[in-house]
Amino acid sequence: MTLSPETIARIRQQYADGVPVSQICAESGISQRVLYHWIDGGPPDPARRLPPIPRRAPRRRSKNTSETRRQLVAKLWGAAERQVDEIEQRLTGIGQVSSERERDARPLAVLVKTLRELVAFDEAHPAAATRTDSEDDDAGPRDIDEFRRELARKMDVLVARREARMRGEPETGMD
Repeated sequence: MTLSPETIARIRQQYADGVPVSQICAESGISQRVLYHWIDGGPPDPARRLPPIPRRAPRRRSKNTSETRRQLVAKLWGAAERQVDEIEQRLTGIGQVSSERERDARPLAVLVKTLRELVAFDEAHPAAATRTDSEDDDAGPRDIDEFRRELARKMDVLVARREARMRGEPETGMD
């Protein structure tokens, strides 16, 4: 794509004036690569070379970090809860082979490790910690040890139910 000298001058001036790169590219119909080619001075030929314009520092998107963190932690807890639900559903079936148990354990272990590291980070950086659970407290436990105990309890109940079913006994009193 060949740009006219007027277009090159305009995009360089817009860049120097602080116009967002995406806006310059959209208005001019050029790619970022082409824009930065001309910001950096253009072709290597000394006769056509322009003085380079200092590149701007990339803008950091101002996100509400506490809200972003809250959403991330909520997603992680949701993923862990879904994993536990899937394991519970599979355990209600008759028997589970070793490879299925490994398949269940690996993703859950990764989630637990991630949540443990988040808790450790919060303890090491109290200023960064924010309340991440919902008001109704049904989003899941905030303590990883509590989560493990609850998971173990649920799995024990499911195993006991399955064993009782296999022996032909009633399932009452196992919750």
